[in-house]
Amino acid sequence: MKRILSFIIILFFLLADSSSASTASQDKIKNTELLASASRAVGTRLGNYSLIDQDGNKFSLSDYLGRPFILNLIYTNCVTTCGISTVILAEIIKDAGREVNIVTVSFDYERDTPQSMKEYGGNFTKDFKHWRFAAGDRDTIKGLTNELGFYYQKTKNGFDHINMISVIDLNGKVYNNIFYGSDHNNEKIKNELIASLSGALSGTNNTGNISGFTGIIDAIKLMCNYYDPVSGAYRISYLYLSGTISGILFFTVPIIIIWRKELLSLFNRIKDIATKIGITRRKLEVNDRL
Repeated sequence: MKRILSFIIILFFLLADSSSASTASQDKIKNTELLASASRAVGTRLGNYSLIDQDGNKFSLSDYLGRPFILNLIYTNCVTTCGISTVILAEIIKDAGREVNIVTVSFDYERDTPQSMKEYGGNFTKDFKHWRFAAGDRDTIKGLTNELGFYYQKTKNGFDHINMISVIDLNGKVYNNIFYGSDHNNEKIKNELIASLSGALSGTNNTGNISGFTGIIDAIKLMCNYYDPVSGAYRISYLYLSGTISGILFFTVPIIIIWRKELLSLFNRIKDIATKIGITRRKLEVNDRL
């Protein structure tokens, strides 16, 4: 019976390893496609999409022609990486003030309203003059995200989405797409955004290379930490952490139970060897003294 159970457990880990390899390969392909899509978007002229800001005012992206701006996409119920991007932008607008224009748009067109965007934005700024938080309808969001090369997919717990901030030039074209990750290296991303804004303002052509956080697996979904805009701190996702620990215990405890005699025997042998080594060492020390 013990051998059968051992075989089942070993077989499970072999299959899990094979599945993990397959999943990793699929993720690599998917991530390469996401990077390619974001790269192709650089240079794309955005359509004149109409949005509604946090105060219920309708505006168009064409309103920003002649001045570069930052455009990022979030959804208000996000408890992972959306808060990271918004914190980065809050730091930029705090440092640069009226020199920077930002438009934060929700891609959750089914749930997010101008009012919910105002509540979300109020956690990061009290002045919406140069930083708009906007909502749009289905066709607007679909078209905008497609032109930006922005990936998002609805899940049972919210959305999987790429962590990307876009810089739009004074002609309404995508100047750069910048990735950010969970390392919270805000200063690096801030510098890249400001450099892109300067390039977009001066009319310098971008090479079409996306920049920022290139570890795209982490950029798509932050697993263990999330930003709490109310407290202004990063917190551990205990739900994910407890699930991981439970999974480890689920498979290691049976192995310990099944092989407890073997493990105990191995421990005793190691203990005996250590004891013999200690006795031998003491004898040698005594002989040296004689």
